[in-house]
Amino acid sequence: MTEFEGLNVLVVDDSVVQRNHVKEVCERFSIAHIGEAVNGQDAVEKMTQTRYDIAFIDLEMPVMDGVELVRVIADQKLVESVIILSSKDPVLILSVGTMAESAGLGVIGTFQKPIQTEQLENSLRRLTSEVAVEADDDGKPELGPEELLEGMAQNQLTLMYQPKLQVKGLLLKGVEALARWDHPELGVVSPGQFIQMAERFGLISKLTDYLFKLALRDKKRWHSFGLSVDLAFNLSPLSISDRGLADHVFDLVSSHELPPGEIILEITENAVAGELSAAIETLAKLRLKGFKIAIDDYGTGFANTQQLSRVPATELKLDRSMIDKVSTRPQNQAIVKSTLQLANDLGLTTVAEGVESIEDFRFLQQHGVEQIQGFLLARPMRADALLEWLKKDLGSVRASVMKGGSRSAS
Repeated sequence: MTEFEGLNVLVVDDSVVQRNHVKEVCERFSIAHIGEAVNGQDAVEKMTQTRYDIAFIDLEMPVMDGVELVRVIADQKLVESVIILSSKDPVLILSVGTMAESAGLGVIGTFQKPIQTEQLENSLRRLTSEVAVEADDDGKPELGPEELLEGMAQNQLTLMYQPKLQVKGLLLKGVEALARWDHPELGVVSPGQFIQMAERFGLISKLTDYLFKLALRDKKRWHSFGLSVDLAFNLSPLSISDRGLADHVFDLVSSHELPPGEIILEITENAVAGELSAAIETLAKLRLKGFKIAIDDYGTGFANTQQLSRVPATELKLDRSMIDKVSTRPQNQAIVKSTLQLANDLGLTTVAEGVESIEDFRFLQQHGVEQIQGFLLARPMRADALLEWLKKDLGSVRASVMKGGSRSAS
């Protein structure tokens, strides 16, 4: 493999044996530029002299341990990406990884020693894919609010829908609406880019209104063909602080003659971290009007039982970071199982996002996840394609998954 040979890495560990092991694994991927440091202080000195793409950081070291080193790296911006290694328990390693992410570092791996070849490959691919996305974005002109308004006026913004299947019987339970911007010159603009821009320039209400009307139009059409499934739609944290949102959403749904009970409004787990009173008021009103509320991307932030108890939710969506390869990761298995128990105690429907393998599906099925979505079942598709998929493809998906064959949606 040569795609990683240009990377410059630093291995920080007080053990010669462990440093040599990491170096050997790196060399299998043709990484030629490998530096070494015996402790945190030594690493800081080397990082100030040489630019490194990745730092492998051991936690237990003399002079300056890995935890302190992570803080110094983040404060001084010495390196962008780190891999945390330790012989300690996985929970401790993950917690340090969480600390590093919250400090602004890119954590591309958290592993128990010794690191395995497959683990490093996955981490390197994660790093290179992120770099490719950043480079692609850097090559495009920055879009402003005028372009977004023009995009809405010209109907350049559209929706794709990803099916959500009930685990029992693999029946279509609903779809999640995902925004897309097909720019005539720049091609597809990532939702993260234009949604953040809308929030920054005070256009999020207008954008939400535009996209929600598209979603209701599509759902109304599905109704005319006899398809009545839940429609999940994401709300910005800024939107739920608007005390008039609940009435506006209800009026829009009513004007399309659709039942509120088939609409799931998704919020992230930190959505009520700001204007708590206004956010809870909006969510409570939505529930009273019959809408369902889902906590999206659960597991990516710092939610706790107190935060969950504040949100009048009906559904908990487990983020793909918890689900990916859960069948082979004991730590993630423990987290998923405890989360499912918590959701069950709170009376929440559970949905697993990002399911891509039969093995992960089997684990989730065994431990009581109620709904799943992911490439194993189907990729996001246009509204018209959903009806075709339901007629022609769902049966083969069901047969393949039930039989246990290896597949992913094309």
